[in-house]
Amino acid sequence: MASTTSAPKFPPIVPPDEATRSQAEQLRTTAPTKAGIPAGSLGRLEEVATWIAACQGSAPAEALNAARLVVVTGDHGVAEAHPEISALPTDFNAQVRQNLADAAAPIVDACRSARVSLSIIDATLGTPSGAIDTADALSPEDYERHLRRGMRFADQEADKGTQVLLLGDLGRGLTTVAAAVIGSVCSVEPVKIIGRGSGIGDEAWKTKVAVIRDAMFRVRDDKAVASRVLQQIGSADLVVMAGILAQAAVRRTPVIFDGVGAAAAALCAQMLAPGAAAWWLAASAGTEPAALPALNALGLEPLLDLQLGTGQGLGAVLALPMVRYAVAACSTSV
Repeated sequence: MASTTSAPKFPPIVPPDEATRSQAEQLRTTAPTKAGIPAGSLGRLEEVATWIAACQGSAPAEALNAARLVVVTGDHGVAEAHPEISALPTDFNAQVRQNLADAAAPIVDACRSARVSLSIIDATLGTPSGAIDTADALSPEDYERHLRRGMRFADQEADKGTQVLLLGDLGRGLTTVAAAVIGSVCSVEPVKIIGRGSGIGDEAWKTKVAVIRDAMFRVRDDKAVASRVLQQIGSADLVVMAGILAQAAVRRTPVIFDGVGAAAAALCAQMLAPGAAAWWLAASAGTEPAALPALNALGLEPLLDLQLGTGQGLGAVLALPMVRYAVAACSTSV
């Protein structure tokens, strides 16, 4: 495959402001206690609040009134080539996309309750990514197109004043693709990172192991190059998510993400834009074993442990009220 010389390069990432973080921490330590919330009593939520302050460059942090969830969906050729690796119906993606469009999906209610705007990005536009065990997922041109699409979305949200982005994933066969990417980048054996996904049985699990093993073998010489990993064994939706995550860091927009697909995309985005992970918060590790190696490599500790396996960013939406409370509580006490 030709090199991706025309693919965009990300500028050096400016980290969240450490001086502001220190100021926010100092305010919590020295300010008189109000509302019965002594400094240190909120545990990790204080760390989250000071992180938001550092992202904003404001101590104490400002309320997060403008939040948007983007659910990135994709069709994966590996699920078409090996339908047994997913217990979901073949039209699952289309069904859920329609439910999201009709405001009939549970995540829509969660967004409404949490005061979160919702966007949906169909990353494939009807064309599945390649079957990663035998073929490249994307051409260099498609890789560039989907990466730029994610970047444009992050830019548009930053320009509109979105204070925090939430990121979720959706797709039949996504856990297979994500596990292959994470296993390759983190050098973890397939059997250690593969769960039951949508509820597959033993024989289907064995097939899934073989598929991921073959995919990882294909990219063995390029596993340190994110663009090659995404082109060879990734997918269009992972590339879009990587573009969103990396460009959000460029634009100093914090991101809360959820799902093993988003974790795989984050792993690659950190490789594309070193330092970008400082702008992200992992909401939940979910139920897929592959998520933890990715989050560990990124230095991110999940905020929640609810064993969520729904995808679609539900964990991120559920985490946001906690983050908002942390910001409000730490602001009230100073």
